[in-house]
Amino acid sequence: MGPNLRSPIFGVARMLGCSKVRRFQLVLIKPSHYDDDGYVIQWLRSFIPSNTLAVMNALATDAAARQVLGTDVNIDVTVIDETNTRVKPKAIIARFRKNGGFGLVGLVGVQSNQFPRALDIARPLRAANIAVIVGGFHVSGCFAMLPDLPSDLQGALESGISLFAGEAEDRFDNVIRDAANGQLKPIYNYLNNLPQLTGMPIPYLASGHLTRTFGRHTSFDAGRGCPYQCSFCTIINVQGRKSRGRSADDIERILRENWRQASTGSSSPTTILPVTRIGSQSSIALSNCGSGSRLAPISRSRSIRCVIASRISSTRRSSPA
Repeated sequence: MGPNLRSPIFGVARMLGCSKVRRFQLVLIKPSHYDDDGYVIQWLRSFIPSNTLAVMNALATDAAARQVLGTDVNIDVTVIDETNTRVKPKAIIARFRKNGGFGLVGLVGVQSNQFPRALDIARPLRAANIAVIVGGFHVSGCFAMLPDLPSDLQGALESGISLFAGEAEDRFDNVIRDAANGQLKPIYNYLNNLPQLTGMPIPYLASGHLTRTFGRHTSFDAGRGCPYQCSFCTIINVQGRKSRGRSADDIERILRENWRQASTGSSSPTTILPVTRIGSQSSIALSNCGSGSRLAPISRSRSIRCVIASRISSTRRSSPA
């Protein structure tokens, strides 16, 4: 006769760890940058949270919910915006050691002036044998526009830091799996295979992070890519020369989720700052989403305010969501 799975003894054994669940630590950091005197620029409250951090948080929490590492592995997602929160490498290292070094640190949305700071965060983590990957416009722009890797990216590779070029939708699961298996690749380059945004996990940051911004600002990108060919812009080289946008349903989900946060959390309103481009399908989606009665309950609640901003035109209008 087999064991009685419903017996109290078996339940206690399971609680004591006979069927142990591993915990994969996934830490996503948006680094700040140094001022002229070498100090990290940091504020008590920043103005707008990083959209990349919101996107990566959504992809990470979605991967955790789908149990991409299996039913016996939980993924603990931590997001840190260094513009308003201190990054403590020693605390991160201690957490990883507690979990057997099982995890990944991602430095996300890293721009060129932030890359030196990103490397300084990454070095002590790599010295502790923690897997680290860096992505953002600096990495993607260098891969897209330069014939050879610059010395800073080459130095990162030599330090055992992985580089991610392109966009993470539909790709981040593989990065997580590689890190969990101890097989993180030196380079992930998806610049020639840009994803569609419709139906993807919506950019999202929990209310605890929004309290560290003035006015509880949050943000999302309604679209990526650009049909224009401005010589000074890296958008067309990194995100492509064709506009890709989120659907009206996606944008409605974003607004409703932030409305839910604003309604059940702090009495302070949440201001949502989507970034779009004139003439793109994302502009049409924003118009469709705001028309009619789809968002009437949100509009009447006055708990959130939506600001639509365009990167190309100086047009900027504010309206209740």
